Amino acid sequence: MESSELDLKKYLNLLYRMRVVFICTALVIMTAAFVVSYALPKQYEAKSTVFIERNVINELIKDIAVTPSMGDRLKVLSYAITSRNILTKVANELGVNLEGAAFDSFIAELQKDTTIKMKDMDLFVVSYRGEDPKFASDYINTLVRLYIEENVSSKREEAYGANRFLSEQIRFFKDKLDAVEGDVINFRKEKGVFVAVSETGIVEEIKKAQDELDAIRIQKREVEARRATIKKQLAEEKPYTVAMYSRGSLSDRMAVLQKRMNELSTTYTKDYPEVIKVRAEIEALKQMAKEKPEAEERPEDASSEMSTLNPIYQQLREESTKSERELAALSAKEEHLRGLLGSKQSYLRNIPAEKTKLSELEMERNTYKRIYEELVARLGQSEVSKQMEVQDKTATFRIVDPAMVANAPISPNRVHIMLLGLIAGLAGGAGVVFGLDFLNKTAKGVGALKDFGIPVLAVIPIIKDSQEMLRARKKDVLTYSIAGAYLAFLIALVALEAIGFSIVDKLLGAA
Repeated sequence: MESSELDLKKYLNLLYRMRVVFICTALVIMTAAFVVSYALPKQYEAKSTVFIERNVINELIKDIAVTPSMGDRLKVLSYAITSRNILTKVANELGVNLEGAAFDSFIAELQKDTTIKMKDMDLFVVSYRGEDPKFASDYINTLVRLYIEENVSSKREEAYGANRFLSEQIRFFKDKLDAVEGDVINFRKEKGVFVAVSETGIVEEIKKAQDELDAIRIQKREVEARRATIKKQLAEEKPYTVAMYSRGSLSDRMAVLQKRMNELSTTYTKDYPEVIKVRAEIEALKQMAKEKPEAEERPEDASSEMSTLNPIYQQLREESTKSERELAALSAKEEHLRGLLGSKQSYLRNIPAEKTKLSELEMERNTYKRIYEELVARLGQSEVSKQMEVQDKTATFRIVDPAMVANAPISPNRVHIMLLGLIAGLAGGAGVVFGLDFLNKTAKGVGALKDFGIPVLAVIPIIKDSQEMLRARKKDVLTYSIAGAYLAFLIALVALEAIGFSIVDKLLGAA
């Protein structure tokens, strides 16, 4: 804190010692700023607000008539309104008598100083800044008026031109459609009705037959694989199985098997494996009872062998037979499809060339017919659009706020420039003082000498002369008075400019 206070006192002391330099520099900078504020040319702004109306008719027939969208119109607005064509017409109406390079420079200045701002999709503002307020307002009003007139005229001409173009195209394609239609009729009379066979349908039938043939081949491979598996299993099985039965148990076993057979018959068919097995065992027991009557003489506990059909073997044989039949059916169907596919392909290759020619004629006729129908529909839309333009020529744009002659300039802002000049004067004066002190390399005190290692033998104090001090005080009072009066005059100018009263302009106007 003490160091900061010492530095502040040092700077204040420096300003006081060089007060004349500080005051003169500050006043010169302030004066320069004030002179610049009055020397800059005045700029006056004129602006006009234009509203783009959305007509009720547009909403009612928006799906019938073709009208340019507001978004597309606003995108090119800035370029269209400042085009050289419109600005040239504006200059001619305003009576600008320039030629050659001077006129080109004048148009370029208008384009640079003209600004278009969008406030909304339906509202835009056209503004211009210039030194002559009367010219600025006349220029903006003329520019907006000519743009609106040219826009309406171009839209109306565009609608009529589109209508004429569509009518010409309709006549052209109607003639072509009639000619092609006549060619188709004559061709059918000459070649007969058989040329109307659908080539596309034949191609689809060939594709369908090919897909079915591929599916049968896959299915045939599956059946062949299953047949090979069955044959392998069949080779591993025996057709008969051997069972041991005692004499006393034959009748009991027969009764049990017959009962089991009755139970199975109520639920399953005769091809069921268990039914086959039981039936085979019953037949074997019956055969055994007939062929070996000598078994009755054997003891009760004697046993005998009996061969019975193997049900698994029988089932595999049936499945093998079934797969053979299925494979034969698939082969027959495959041969049929191959024949059908060959006949279709041969028929497709042998279609007469007249069929292709008829297809081309019909395709051409359909193309012309589609274009003709679309053009007729567009012509109806164009007729509605044309009537809209004729009945509602001026409903697109409406001038909400025309340009008025500006009473006060929009630039330069003298108050801001003067205030900045006052601040810059104070800062500039202090900067000059501090800069001169920095450039002064002489020793400014005893401490500076000590820093150089020079011994200080004695210090001679300043001897103040009363007469000299009195003259210096009078000089300071005079300097402060003049500087204060001049600064007060500058501040008074700022105050007058702030309230809109300019003494300089009054004096220049009186002169």
